[in-house]
Amino acid sequence: MTDTLQSALSAEQLDSFEEHGFLAIESLVDPDDLQEIEDEYAVLLDGLADRLFAEGAISGRFADLEFGDRYSRIIAEYPELHRFFNVSLPLLNGEIDPETFHMHSGPAVFNLMRHPKILDVVEAIVGPEIYSSPVQQMRMKPPEKALHGDLKNHSNVGATTWHQDIVALLPEADDTRQLTVWLAVTEATVENGCLVSVPGSHREGPKVHCSNLALASEPQVPDKVMAGREAVPLPVGKGGVVLFHKMNVHRALPNRSDALRWSIDMRFHPTGQATGRPAFPGFVARSRAHPETELRDADAWAKSWDRARNDILSGRYHGRLFEDTRWNDAAVC
Repeated sequence: MTDTLQSALSAEQLDSFEEHGFLAIESLVDPDDLQEIEDEYAVLLDGLADRLFAEGAISGRFADLEFGDRYSRIIAEYPELHRFFNVSLPLLNGEIDPETFHMHSGPAVFNLMRHPKILDVVEAIVGPEIYSSPVQQMRMKPPEKALHGDLKNHSNVGATTWHQDIVALLPEADDTRQLTVWLAVTEATVENGCLVSVPGSHREGPKVHCSNLALASEPQVPDKVMAGREAVPLPVGKGGVVLFHKMNVHRALPNRSDALRWSIDMRFHPTGQATGRPAFPGFVARSRAHPETELRDADAWAKSWDRARNDILSGRYHGRLFEDTRWNDAAVC
């Protein structure tokens, strides 16, 4: 943050972030500003419902249901639905099925990643040259009682296990000052599955992460490693955020409410530092020194993800998509 600009975070908030490794802000983005993404996703769900019903993949369009109930009903019949709503391509180092290797890259998502209030708090921590990392996730979680099978253990749909955000990054990003901005599209409460975090865990170094028994692509810190550690719940209102240090240990509770819990993970770091996920595209979100380098074209952002998908499916990209075994320890796991 330059001397001529006032920080979006107070000195007390910055001290709290440094001490605990996280900072919850009850309200940041005006709920009215989330209407664009809600409308975009309603159109997306409508189109997918029509297509899946026509293909015989679901038993009805369920057009009479409101968005959250409709999403929950359809994903119960078609578990791969969440892949079409996520804002990153699936993390797969092995065989890839082109039919489910999809994501959503609409303009409302891009606009949210460039929201001035979000970038203001990011700037207060990482500085004025901000890069939007491609390490991002949309998490739309139906009530737990409506889930079945592996979806209960899938971090984008069910409860999220203990983890550190560094775990899925390639070693090139070990020194990257990555900041997670977890934004609540719906209110996040203890009942519907808000985040919980272990204060100060970001100063303890990387933890052992074991492959998720249901989903090997989602490494987790085993419960026995976390036994006895006190975690703090982090509820926030609609439009509220939780900021995380990449080494902070956290998870999300299961959704035991009767409604959809919806959030988005956005990650940022200083421009010029490695993303830790070179197969996927990021962009300059803000530059005080060189504003002409900022990406402001939502269509260009979407096309960059199309190119990445094509490069991966065609074999033009040969590397690993993400890190899934580096922090494994057979003696613990």
